[in-house]
Amino acid sequence: MIKMLLKYKWYIALIIALMIIEPSINSALNFWLQKIFNSATPGADKLVVFRFLTTGFLLWMLKRIVTFTSSVLKNRFICNAKQDVKHKIFVKLLKLDTANISETTSSGEYISVFTNDIALIEQRFFNQVLGLCGGVFSLIILGASFIALNAKLATAIIGFGVITMFVPLAFSKMLNERNLTYSSHVSKLTQKLKEYFVAYPTIKNYSIEEVIVKKFDEKNQETEDAKFEADYALSLANNVGMLLSWFMQFIGVGLGIMLVIKGEILIGTVIASQSFASDLAQPLQDIIINFNSIRSVKDIVIKIETLALEYESEDANTKKAYEKAKPIDSQSEDNSVAECDIRFENLELQIGGKKIIDHFTFDFQSGKKYLVVGLNGSGKSSIFKALKKWFRTCSGFIYVNDRNIADMSSEEISKTVSYLNENVSLFSGSIRDNISLFRTYTQENFDKAIQDAHIELDLDREIVDEGRNVSSGEQRRIEIARSLIESVRVLIFDEVVSTLDIETAYEIEKLALGFDEKTVIFISHNFSGKLIKEYDEILVMENGTLLSHGTYDELINNCEYFRRICDIKFGANCI
Repeated sequence: MIKMLLKYKWYIALIIALMIIEPSINSALNFWLQKIFNSATPGADKLVVFRFLTTGFLLWMLKRIVTFTSSVLKNRFICNAKQDVKHKIFVKLLKLDTANISETTSSGEYISVFTNDIALIEQRFFNQVLGLCGGVFSLIILGASFIALNAKLATAIIGFGVITMFVPLAFSKMLNERNLTYSSHVSKLTQKLKEYFVAYPTIKNYSIEEVIVKKFDEKNQETEDAKFEADYALSLANNVGMLLSWFMQFIGVGLGIMLVIKGEILIGTVIASQSFASDLAQPLQDIIINFNSIRSVKDIVIKIETLALEYESEDANTKKAYEKAKPIDSQSEDNSVAECDIRFENLELQIGGKKIIDHFTFDFQSGKKYLVVGLNGSGKSSIFKALKKWFRTCSGFIYVNDRNIADMSSEEISKTVSYLNENVSLFSGSIRDNISLFRTYTQENFDKAIQDAHIELDLDREIVDEGRNVSSGEQRRIEIARSLIESVRVLIFDEVVSTLDIETAYEIEKLALGFDEKTVIFISHNFSGKLIKEYDEILVMENGTLLSHGTYDELINNCEYFRRICDIKFGANCI
C-alpha cells in the first residue's frame, strides 16, 4: 500500500514541506508568547507591545494559510491515492481467471472492498499515515524548540509524553481484530443484499417477505453491533491517550509555577511552556490515535493487497507465455475467412477431487458444424471453458491451428473463439453500446454483425434493469452480434436455447447453422429434430468421456445412448 502512495511523490514532497513549516510557525508563536508576556510590565513601551501584537497576528494568519493549504493538498492526495488503489484492484480483478474468481472470494466480498474497506482505509490508513508523519515532524521541531526555551521543563514534559506513546501497543491487537470482524460482517451483509435483489421475484412469488426481512435484520444487527464494538475499542484507546496527553500539560503548568516561585523563570516562560506542552500533546495524541488506527486496519490492508495481487499467483510459465503472446488486431486481418482447426489431446480436468473431463481427444475442423449432447455434468461445457482458459487445473493439450493455447493470451483466444452461454450480461445503455461493448470497429463490420444476427431492434433503445425490457430471444441475438463484430472464426453456443420457447430456439439454432464460413459448436439439450441432420458431426458425452461421435445416421445406428436420447425427444420418428 505504501508503494501505491509513493506514486504521488510531488504531493508528498509539498505535504512534508508544509508539515515542517506548520510546527515551525507554532514554535515561533510560543516564543512570541514568552516575549509579549514578559514585556507586559508597568511602564512598558506601548509601541513595542503593538509590534509584538502585529507580529503575532501575522504569524497566526500565516499558520491558518499553511493549515488550509496542507488540508487541501492532503485531501487531493488521498483522493488520487484512493482512486489509484480502486483502479488497481479493479483492473487486477478483471485479470483473474473467469472461473477461478469465485475461488478467491465471493462477489459480495469484492463489492464490500469498494464500498466499505476502501472507506476504512481512507479513514484509518491514508489519513493516519499522513497524520503520523505530521506528528513526528511536529514532535521533533516543537521538542527542539521547547528545549531551547527551557531544558528543565522540556525534559520533564517530553519525558512523560514519550511514555504515553507506548499506550497504543495495549490496544492494537483488539482494534485490529474488531475492525476485521466488522469488515467480515459488512461483506456478508452485502452478499445477502445481492442475493435478495436477484431473488426478488422468488420472494414475491412465495410471499416470504417477512422471513427475508427477519433474516436481513439479523445480519444488519450483527453488522452494526460489530461496528459499535470496533468504534468502542478505538474510542477507549483514543481517550486513554488524550487523558495522558492532558496530564502532560498539567505537569507543565505545575512545574512551571514552582520554578516561578523559586525565581528561576518568568510567567511568560510558563505560558510559553504550557503552549509548547499543548502543541506537543496534539502530535503525541495524534501519534497515539493514528498508530491505533493504522494497526486497526492492518488485516484489511493485507486483504486489499492480496486481492489486488491475486492474479499474479499464476505460475511463472503461464505468465511468460502470456507475455510472449501477441493479441490479434481485429482490424488487421479478416478472421472470418481464415482457417481455424481446434484439437484436443487427452484433456483432463478435476475440480474438488471429482473428474469432470476424462481423456477427451477430438479434432474440430474449420468451417464444420458440430452438435454436442449429453446429460448435465457430462463435461460437455467444461471442455470449451477449458479452451477459453477458465481453469488452471487442466492437463493434456489444446491446440488452435497447431498452437498450444498455453502460448496464447486470453485476449488472443477471444479474437478467435467466442463462447456464448445461456446467461447474457447486458449493461445499462443503448442496444448499440451493448453490441459494440464500447469497442471501436468499422461501420461496415458493425452493420454486417447486425444483419447476420437478425437484429431488428431500435439500436438506440435504452437497456434497463439488466435487460428486463428485452426478450430472451433478442438478448441471444445481441450476444451473437457481439461475437460477429469481432469476426471470430469459431462460435460456441452453450445451452443458449435452453430457456427459450420452441420457435425462438429453432430460429437461433438455424441462425447458428447458417454461418457457413465459421466453425460452429452447438451444445444443447434442446436441439431441434428438424435441424439435427444439418450437423456435420455429433458428439455424445457421458461422465466426462467422449462416448461416441459421427453423423446423425451413424449414431442412430451405432450408439444406443444417442438412440435413447432421440427416442425420448422425437419418439418413433427418430429413425
